[in-house]
Amino acid sequence: PHAEAVVRVGDIRLVYLPPVKGPRVNDEDFFAALDLDRPGLEAVKTAVTAADYAAARSALLSYYVGRQTPRYYRSWADRPAEDKRPASYNTSAADKVVAHLLSSCGVAHQFGERIDWSINPTKIQYAEWTWQLSRHPFWRTLVDAYWQTGKEVYGKEFVDQMTAWVEDNPVPVDSAGNGVGSRWRTIESGIRTGGVWQDCFFRMLGSPVFTEDAVITMLKSFYEHACHLRAHPTSNNWLAMEMNGLFHISVLFPEFREAAEWQSYSAGRLYEEMEVQVYPDGAQVELATGYHGVSLVNFLGTYKIAKHNDIELPGDYMQRMERQYAYYMYIMMPDGRMPALNDAGWGNVRGSLSSGFSYFPERTDFQYLATSGRQGTMPDFTSHWMPYAGWAIMRSGWEADDLYMHFEVGPFGAGHQHEDKLSMIASAYGRRLLTEAGIYAYDSSAWRRYVLSARAHNVVMVDGMEQYRRGKREYYLNAEPMSNRWLTNDLFDFAEGWYNEGFGPKRDQTVTHYRAVLFLKPECWLVWDLFSPADDGDHRYDTVFHLNNQDATLDEGTLAVIGADPDVANLAIVPLRRENLTVDIIKGQTEPEVQGWVANSTRDEDVSPAPTPIYHRQATGQWLEPWLLYPLRANEKLPVSAVEFDKQTNSCSITLADGRKIVAAVTLGKDAIGEVSIKSFDANGTLSKTAVAK
Repeated sequence: PHAEAVVRVGDIRLVYLPPVKGPRVNDEDFFAALDLDRPGLEAVKTAVTAADYAAARSALLSYYVGRQTPRYYRSWADRPAEDKRPASYNTSAADKVVAHLLSSCGVAHQFGERIDWSINPTKIQYAEWTWQLSRHPFWRTLVDAYWQTGKEVYGKEFVDQMTAWVEDNPVPVDSAGNGVGSRWRTIESGIRTGGVWQDCFFRMLGSPVFTEDAVITMLKSFYEHACHLRAHPTSNNWLAMEMNGLFHISVLFPEFREAAEWQSYSAGRLYEEMEVQVYPDGAQVELATGYHGVSLVNFLGTYKIAKHNDIELPGDYMQRMERQYAYYMYIMMPDGRMPALNDAGWGNVRGSLSSGFSYFPERTDFQYLATSGRQGTMPDFTSHWMPYAGWAIMRSGWEADDLYMHFEVGPFGAGHQHEDKLSMIASAYGRRLLTEAGIYAYDSSAWRRYVLSARAHNVVMVDGMEQYRRGKREYYLNAEPMSNRWLTNDLFDFAEGWYNEGFGPKRDQTVTHYRAVLFLKPECWLVWDLFSPADDGDHRYDTVFHLNNQDATLDEGTLAVIGADPDVANLAIVPLRRENLTVDIIKGQTEPEVQGWVANSTRDEDVSPAPTPIYHRQATGQWLEPWLLYPLRANEKLPVSAVEFDKQTNSCSITLADGRKIVAAVTLGKDAIGEVSIKSFDANGTLSKTAVAK
């Protein structure tokens, strides 16, 4: 308002409004939402016409108990008879749920007689705890125990919790409900109605404890969920979960008048999303390896329930998923895991590739990687460039001991982003060697801010400032494939990228950082950092590496930092231009800022210290900083005996302990290196290999 505006307030009255209970939809509106002309609903229609809703409820329950189609994967009729149940069944998990000891995000809480779904008992007020509690995974635990033991205490507890949840958490009105503390975020709404709620509903039908009132309550809530999801779609992996939930409701409850439109809409959105949300190179646009799987699982969930009920999906729906499975093949590390990019962990991808092979049986390369080479066909490539994601994956082969590097030069991502452009992750000889801080709980702690920051990755800080792409949406996505150089052959791989989006909160663009990586197969990596300032001033460059080690040592002569864990592979970081270069190894620092840690999980303060070499350089004008990353086998000593750098020719000479020598020279352009020339000499000084990357 205007500074001189006058606001007059009239009488104020405080009026008590009793809390609204769910479901909001009453019997009259609920039955009006059903297509009562469908075969089988004749008795329901007769009762509704007579406004006898008690009879209508009873008739509707009988209809669902007797309905044969559509079908969920499991039905109440499949419930084991007493003589078919296991002789013993471990009910300890279900007993905790009966006692109202519920867990969310790995944190358990003891509730009282009635569960308060709105609370947050975590000491850091971790918002995900409250949200994810209403995904209700423990309801399936109760139904499992009921099926396997026949004890009604478990079935009744599910019914009591479900009806209390619906009553205590009415659907938001004219709101997506995506705020802190909500039990109706669209992501949870899609997750539970695309899985747990359907499973529990159809397995509990026909049980005496799943009473008429409970069934009608849950059906009303399904209807409210569908209306909520239809009204408030979002984007990215959330949209995949929302539409999967809406599609499940539309398929399994075609009695709703709007079901056909829900089905057409949700299937169409998901079909479109596989083009909107997935790049042509197979990467989901958030560029978070874990959330790639979230979207894929929900695209797949819709396909599976459609196929189960003989429902056709648009066009080449299933074929569009092939590249999403191929993605796992491209990025897979030698240990079968995926790199923890953005908000993702080091998840195992073999299961995803096994799933991919089941849907695409001609992809025997998926089978090969899913079975660790025991079956199938080895992929006909090793290294790979993903031009939309901006990921260069370099590998020496497909065995567990092979060398691997993931080098990212692409956009920020559509969501769950970290400040990590030009970062590298490397593994060799059966172990991840160059790592990063990983993923932490989605809270506001210093740990969370750390894992999001550039300093938690293997990048460079300029003048004490970190990368700062967050908030500039033009940095989030690639509309076209990147034209960065990518070269791959039997001798080497070469990839390059630029960071020119600005450092610090003001996005200072004085300095452009260029990084190129050359993989000398199958031995080591050469890295060139080129700093090109737009002024003549003095600048500071802090180059950060995170070692996957308990300890690391510094070789004072070469300034090399070497992982020092015994009996396992380690990495040597060897600077090739040592004049006036200094280094600190930070480990487990909390002040003045968090540094030198890796997160073990998303749980509160589940972190471990990690040796983090930070090299410091002061320079004026364009500056080339070359590095050698040399993986060492278990207990192997660094085989580098001498390093020389010629600043006139920008060439590095690396002499190895066995007498071999590697000479790498580059030409410099405005903000990039031009030609790279590599010469390898044997112990006799004879030129053995030569390669040029132009």
